[in-house]
Amino acid sequence: MMRTLQRISWLRVMALAVLCACGSSTDAPESVVVADVELVDPQGQQVVFWYQHTRQREEGLQELIGRFNETNPYGIEVRGEYAGDYGDIYNKMMVGLQGGEVPDLVVAYQNQARAYAEADGAVDLLPYMNSKKWGLSEVERDDYVHAFMQQDQINGQQFGLPPNRSIEILYYNQDWLQELGAQAPPTTWAEFSTLCRLARDQPFSGNDDPARSLGFIYEEDASRLASMVFSRGGDFMTSDGAAYTLDTQETRASLSLMKQLITDGSAEMMGEPYGDQTEFAAGRCLFILRSSSGLQYVQSAIDDGPGFSWSVSAPPHTTTQPVVNFYGASVSLCATTPQRQLAAWLFLKWFTEPPQQAHWVQASNYFPARKSTADLLADYIEDNPRYGIVYDLLEYGKSEPSVTGYEPVRRLVSQAVIKVMQGGDMDASLAQLQLEASATLEQY
Repeated sequence: MMRTLQRISWLRVMALAVLCACGSSTDAPESVVVADVELVDPQGQQVVFWYQHTRQREEGLQELIGRFNETNPYGIEVRGEYAGDYGDIYNKMMVGLQGGEVPDLVVAYQNQARAYAEADGAVDLLPYMNSKKWGLSEVERDDYVHAFMQQDQINGQQFGLPPNRSIEILYYNQDWLQELGAQAPPTTWAEFSTLCRLARDQPFSGNDDPARSLGFIYEEDASRLASMVFSRGGDFMTSDGAAYTLDTQETRASLSLMKQLITDGSAEMMGEPYGDQTEFAAGRCLFILRSSSGLQYVQSAIDDGPGFSWSVSAPPHTTTQPVVNFYGASVSLCATTPQRQLAAWLFLKWFTEPPQQAHWVQASNYFPARKSTADLLADYIEDNPRYGIVYDLLEYGKSEPSVTGYEPVRRLVSQAVIKVMQGGDMDASLAQLQLEASATLEQY
């Protein structure tokens, strides 16, 4: 049963390690750590894990939780709970940290984990990772994908452990491309725009509504724009995390292209959640730009529709090599009691071991955080060649900002995209976006 966070008793058994005051985006948050993790006994602890997964992923996660509960030698019992989407979980956590209830483990994006840490609600994992008794060996540490681990680091502290990641990829109708005379997906944005216009004028043969034929459906989500900006060599933030870089030539070029395609009828804005996937699966949209985690859902939708050949690739790019936007929530360890924290860590450590990672990959279609998991996935990749294509793109990954205030900035980006696509002045819209995004660095 989840317990209410008890600050008074907590202070009796924990040592406060104030690393530096909360301030700018480069400051480390205050952190509460176990005084001596080696002396803590996790025997018989009950652990609550808040997650956002549903359907097949939730089933796969619950299978793993059940396996851990049956096999761990400490009698630890983990209870996984669906707690809503990422926004719901974040809101529940922020309420809980003000005196309500918090779980022991929580799915969190990097900016969310930072907010929890700054409220003394998330625990630095390094004392657990470095523990001689409970931690990771050097070989195990090296087996984690370094870029994934870096996302959860704040000035030398680790506020999350990545069980998986996804990347933004281009889905395309292979049969339709061939009908348009193309033998491969576009590698440049110029090729992409040409094919979108051809698709507008030449509907797919399997389209049951030829009057509706599109090259692309654009979602205003910040990750869609970030993928386009990254593919042009741009970024959303300076490398030191000190300033946003949203009013740039790369942003303008990305929005200008989308505006042109929408104006000439080759593309349109997405009108309902996952509407682009629906239209793609029906053969009415040539391309969609989405997370690789949707591979299985797209396949299922196509199987229920015209059943055409399709594949995936890196987004078009102007850079020498592809650049893909990789992202994903990690799992953070909440500040509860030393015993519960250690028990939660032991589950998290187990969950990210290669055998469990391989099981999770097949349930979720995410990419594993442990490199050696690939050795266990040969048959899966052979049976799922699109997954293999995307797996090979991981080395080209780049991530969005992880500063605390990025959540509201994502909303600001979406609002700016909509404003521009609806005819608003781009100069004014991007200037306002840059100004408002910069202001969040002072607020958070």
